[in-house]
Amino acid sequence: MQSSGRATAFQHYDWMRAIADHLTQPAGADVLVIEICDRSTGEPLMLLPLCRIRRRSWQAIEFLSLGVSDLSAPVLAAGLSIAPEDGQALWQAICEVLPKADFVIIDQIPASIGGIPNPLALLPQVSASTMTSYDTPIDGDPETIVARLANSQTRRILKTSDRRMSEQGEIGFRHASTPDELDELMHVMFEQRAERFRELGRYDLLALPAVRDFYRNAAGTSLGGKGPAHVFGLSVDGEWIATAYGLVHGSVFHLTVITMAGGQWSACSPGMATIARFIRWSRQNGISTMDFSVGEAPYKPGFGGQPRQLFSLSRPMTAKGRLIVASRRIASRTKQEIKARPALFRRLRSMMQIGRRIGHSVGRWRG
Repeated sequence: MQSSGRATAFQHYDWMRAIADHLTQPAGADVLVIEICDRSTGEPLMLLPLCRIRRRSWQAIEFLSLGVSDLSAPVLAAGLSIAPEDGQALWQAICEVLPKADFVIIDQIPASIGGIPNPLALLPQVSASTMTSYDTPIDGDPETIVARLANSQTRRILKTSDRRMSEQGEIGFRHASTPDELDELMHVMFEQRAERFRELGRYDLLALPAVRDFYRNAAGTSLGGKGPAHVFGLSVDGEWIATAYGLVHGSVFHLTVITMAGGQWSACSPGMATIARFIRWSRQNGISTMDFSVGEAPYKPGFGGQPRQLFSLSRPMTAKGRLIVASRRIASRTKQEIKARPALFRRLRSMMQIGRRIGHSVGRWRG
């Protein structure tokens, strides 16, 4: 189904397997894959990778993501297309085999998969998510693709970036193709990410050992084109100043992690320079869609990214689940209202960052 049907890179078997091997136990989760079959022929129509998370006071069914997958979608059989009116029947089929839980939550559901409707987006009571993804088609000559995608401001930044990096030494760009190259770049990625998130006062999922092991394993098993994960590095005179981690499935590249050095290298915009280079690499390798992933950042529309609405499903299964889902919906609405007021959003975000920095400092001294 993966090779002949439809899915995103986040449902690639190797990516799902790495999640199961490295992240489910620390998260207290059990893997749950639902197979939906044709009632009359028994032929498999789709595979839905979920997990059940157990806590002391509740249990939840979630998509098998655990914080590392940006898009939620099933793996579909070749030629399958679900009509909007079939959404209720699909949900009933799913509920027939769900284990006991207080609620079901599936977030970051794209409206379509490879140009056809995503069955998860057709389920009853699906609503708009607070998250947005950005993507853009890429085609034509790889050498001119960035100039054609980028707006005038981004082109100016890239021109200045190349000039400033060239003044510091020879520019290098590498796609990790050996275990040694991969180990070197992954180490740089984790260090750069940790430093940047400390400066911002943000929580860093990649600081967790299990998550680092997951990313290393997924990239390691993908070497030689065996899996979806790819790692890139940008250097000047042998010093790594930026890295990128992305997934490829079919003709789509999904950017998942990008890191960059600070200090003297900030003026060189190394993150933007890296994005330009892996866009060119993608086009050289026959990729036709660049997915800049979930979240809003100025560079995404700067490289031609168009916003795509994502959707969310929250369904209570017990009385306790109704309370939890209701509280989550209130929190989601509050977040949307705050984001609609930019000045308030910036003030609250600044306060949260200060609080996280203080917490990090206190935790470090206690340690």
